[in-house]
Amino acid sequence: MRTAGFGNRCSGAQLARGFGVIELMVAVAISLLLLAGVVAIFVSSKNSYETNERLSRIQENGRFALNTIMTDLRASGFVGCARQPTYLSTSLNNSTTLQWNFLAGPVTGFQATGANVWSPAMDASIPSPLSGSDVLVVRVPVRERVVLPLASDVGSPTNTLQIAAGSGAVETGDIVLAYSCEAISVFQVSNYAAGTGIISHVANAAGQVPGNASATVNYAYRRAVTQVVPVETVAYFIAPSSRVGDASDPAPAGTTSLWRRRGLNGAEELVEGIEQIQLQYGIDTNGDVVVDEYRTADSVTDWNDVISVSVALLVRALDEYGADTDRRSYNLLDVTVAAPGDRRLREVFTATASIRNRVRVN
Repeated sequence: MRTAGFGNRCSGAQLARGFGVIELMVAVAISLLLLAGVVAIFVSSKNSYETNERLSRIQENGRFALNTIMTDLRASGFVGCARQPTYLSTSLNNSTTLQWNFLAGPVTGFQATGANVWSPAMDASIPSPLSGSDVLVVRVPVRERVVLPLASDVGSPTNTLQIAAGSGAVETGDIVLAYSCEAISVFQVSNYAAGTGIISHVANAAGQVPGNASATVNYAYRRAVTQVVPVETVAYFIAPSSRVGDASDPAPAGTTSLWRRRGLNGAEELVEGIEQIQLQYGIDTNGDVVVDEYRTADSVTDWNDVISVSVALLVRALDEYGADTDRRSYNLLDVTVAAPGDRRLREVFTATASIRNRVRVN
């Protein structure tokens, strides 16, 4: 009998044997290393995504807040003429108070000088501003309205004014600026007749605030060179957020927002996560319409000297994230904010706007 074939069959069985314990351990170790790498990449990608998402939200909020303020600053002090009018007047009651003092300058402000202390002293029309943060006040045309020319000569300063009928540019109760290159008048519309375009301005109309102290616009405006536009005083300040949230999206404790108050309207919350606003004002000291120095609000002696405003905002993420604490300090113009020590991301936004429409009241 031949046995060579049997020997070959045994050799094939030996070659078909399975993995040994050592080989299995090596394979498992390699698999675990690969799995650990995949997990590390996933965690890193997740952290990068969430960090970038927070940074994107910070940048979006910061840009929106800064752009909103800059837009009003550039429009502040509108008078509709490239040169200074020779006659400026107001018919409003309480015309030296913050909300109605349209001849005091395009902008005013309040410098935070201590715990819940501002210089000048905070006006009662600014509700609950955040301690340590500045407040900006601008006087601008109402955003939703348009400028319209007079439809007829005024004739006498006590006469009504007339614009195009049905324009919707003026409403009863509006504070209105009538202007030409010769004069500026501020008064309250006691009644607007949309069908005829007639604007009345009687004294102390019932239910109106502040009302007119007298029934005159103090100048006989001519149709060819005069226009009218509603104006308002707008205040920007930082205050606690009004958002309460719910179980799925609670409002983080200590969240602050940028707020805005327009005229007598209630304050409106614009952007969450704005921690600080700091301001400096560019002063023209010699009348050449060039900034000679920047000052804080408590050092401004004549607001009509202000021809530019620098704004700095400190913006933070709404929620804490990760394990690293924020140990950086932040420079906001004249103020340094100490390291917060929490786990929120932050960024500083700064910009300077020129007061294009500045008018100097002599």
